Amino acid sequence: MKRAISGFRSILAGPDLAIDLGTANTRLYADGKGIVADEPSVPANDPRWFFRNRQAAGAGGPESPCQEFPELPVRAGVVVDVEAAVALLVPLIGRTRRMRLVRPRALLCTPSDASEDERAALMETVRRAGAAVLAVSPEPLAAALGAGLDPASPFASMVVDIGSGVTDIAVIRSGRIIHAAAVRTACSDLHSAVGRMVAARHGVRLSLYEAERLMRRAGVQPGTGPACSRLALVTGPDGFEATVEVGENEIHTAVAPIVDIVVAKISRVLKDLPPLAACEVIEDGICLTGGGACLRGMAELISGKTHLDVRTAPDPLRSVIYGAARLLPTVSSRPFGDWGLWK
Repeated sequence: MKRAISGFRSILAGPDLAIDLGTANTRLYADGKGIVADEPSVPANDPRWFFRNRQAAGAGGPESPCQEFPELPVRAGVVVDVEAAVALLVPLIGRTRRMRLVRPRALLCTPSDASEDERAALMETVRRAGAAVLAVSPEPLAAALGAGLDPASPFASMVVDIGSGVTDIAVIRSGRIIHAAAVRTACSDLHSAVGRMVAARHGVRLSLYEAERLMRRAGVQPGTGPACSRLALVTGPDGFEATVEVGENEIHTAVAPIVDIVVAKISRVLKDLPPLAACEVIEDGICLTGGGACLRGMAELISGKTHLDVRTAPDPLRSVIYGAARLLPTVSSRPFGDWGLWK
């Protein structure tokens, strides 16, 4: 009987969903279809990212200056503008719906330090966007699954997810997070630091896209990027272009305080672990996911500071959504709240 009801519901509502509503990108997985959306976390009609998309596609044009990350629907991994976040999700969820009578069900992911109000804002956003909430999972648990770790193992494993707005750290054993910590410092702060440095030293306002590109080319420590990067930088609404030479040492100096915050948080988590869990993590090492894992030298830098082996997930940018997809069948068979994910 339950199987028949589930099949009928699937016909009317479409597949169950996993949603990773991130600071920079929103990813949506539909059961049986795979990832159906992987797009910037900004409503389709928002002009603030128009020129960034053109630049990424190879066309020129004016862009917003890279002083601070724009006020977009999601900041530091949590929803800060429900109305805009709803406008972002409605067309994405609409891609998977067959009929409007029955809502598709969704598993959501949030930072491990998200407050009850922040989780409530995410659930409200998804409900108003047209989906029923199945459960809310901590992002590092999903990231661990998506990175290929076995959270059900009786031995502790550690995952560090460096996203755009938040760095989330968790130690997982026997299907539960036994220790977690997060810091609202991550890749967007690196990009902002690069933008401020270039503006102060060279008098050029970087676009967000150029700051990200420069960060990727330079890496986070010496020896991981070209000695000097020569970039065409777009400034001002008139599209004026200025070419300046930015040395990698300038980049590393600018981002060092941000990287130090992230590494200090990882070190603090290691020190706070019980002796047995700490020994198991030391033996297993650290799994690195998120956009920060893609930066040259990040794994080596963390390894050097913690004296642990650090390995990067096979697809660090999509670890959370892949892990949420693996959780989805289990969530679908249980009533909301019957989880213990946040215990």
